[in-house]
Amino acid sequence: VAMGTVYPMAASTVALTTKEDGADDTFWLTYWSCFSLLFLAMDYLENFVGQIRGFYSLCLAATIYLFLPMFDGANVVFRRVLVPLSGQYENMLLHDAYLVRKDMEKKIPANYHETVFNKAAAVFTPKPKSS
Repeated sequence: VAMGTVYPMAASTVALTTKEDGADDTFWLTYWSCFSLLFLAMDYLENFVGQIRGFYSLCLAATIYLFLPMFDGANVVFRRVLVPLSGQYENMLLHDAYLVRKDMEKKIPANYHETVFNKAAAVFTPKPKSS
């Protein structure tokens, strides 16, 4: 538990006190959501399989998987477990589309915004079926 709280707590504090775009804030919020799920599962399973060799090593490996950016484990668990469990899949997709739009606005010159966004909208708009 200490491994999953000390470093992430320090990193979360740094993330919240810096003036970046908020991606690191999102990463750590996602981590804490997933870590709480892992902690609850670990606390429950400890009563049944806590005596099996390697249980705590497995918990440590899962914690490291969640917080190391090279694995992006918190994001994977969040998107594949927590979002479907909470019924927020559509909202997640809409949020992802919003982030793509913001990224496009930054990268595309302002005089091309309308043209590019109209083309992007056409890609996502269903074509009427012809009879």
